Amino acid sequence: MSPRHLLAVVIIMAMFGSAFAVGKLGVDNIPPFAFAALRSAILAVALLPLWRLRLPPRESLLPFAGFCAAMGTGVYATMYLALKLTSSVSPIIIGTQLSVPFAVLLGRVVLREPVRLVTWLAIAAAFGGVVVIAFDPALFSDLPALGVIALSAFCYALATMLARSLRHVGPFEMNGWMALSAVPALALLSAFTETRQIAAIRHAGLFEWAIVLHAALVVSLIGHVWMFSLYRHYPVAKVIPYYVLMPVFGIGLTLIIFAETPTLQTLVGGAIVLVSTYAVNRTTTRDRETQVKPAPPAPEGCEADSAPRQARTGESAPDRPAASG
Repeated sequence: MSPRHLLAVVIIMAMFGSAFAVGKLGVDNIPPFAFAALRSAILAVALLPLWRLRLPPRESLLPFAGFCAAMGTGVYATMYLALKLTSSVSPIIIGTQLSVPFAVLLGRVVLREPVRLVTWLAIAAAFGGVVVIAFDPALFSDLPALGVIALSAFCYALATMLARSLRHVGPFEMNGWMALSAVPALALLSAFTETRQIAAIRHAGLFEWAIVLHAALVVSLIGHVWMFSLYRHYPVAKVIPYYVLMPVFGIGLTLIIFAETPTLQTLVGGAIVLVSTYAVNRTTTRDRETQVKPAPPAPEGCEADSAPRQARTGESAPDRPAASG
């Protein structure tokens, strides 16, 4: 990877990691479902010039609707709810990494994809690391938040699986419809389960709106679009290892903003989760790439599409936690 692209991927991972600490500041001022609805509305408007309400192919409508529900509503509703419920952000960041083993399990159960023994061992270790964190006496009050973030990780894994059948849908259409469809769902969740959200929005100042804009534009728009551009230059296996930086940046920023001091048990459990999910990602990505047959030569006078599937479909990476806004 060239120095310019290496710097770019480090900055992108810092953007992705910042979503959690900054998001915690947001939901401490605006109820989580209302915050998520605002984020989605701003993102949908920002993408509109690039997306223009284009519909996906008719044969893709069902998996596309499932993708929008799982990602747009499921992931962000549960992620921001977990941030609201928790008193410690670092375990929440670590919990998002469960989307990696969840994705492999869904691929095995639903798509009948083969899973190697080493991958099964890494999956078991990842869940074991979360159990280590969950039994930390200092985090007993945060167990509901850990359960919610595990649900968020499952929703992301489900969205990733559904996105595999949407290779003919462009990234802007995917993210635009995902954001737009999430607005009414999140607004209804807020209306029926939250209080004082209108007052919180009405009295929000520059600080609160800057946090919402950070989630919608810095993380979800700039970060993802920038990452898609890297997939046009490098194979997935070349980019995947850098995703381990996302939780590192996220936890580092959490330590700075909230002055958190993770216990030794949380650090050990987190290290187990990060190493295990990295191993799962490496083995599954390498296996999938070896299964891809070379494309036939393009006819003379035509250019072959060199962009990988992730750049076309809008997946940030196979089976990796999305940068959450």
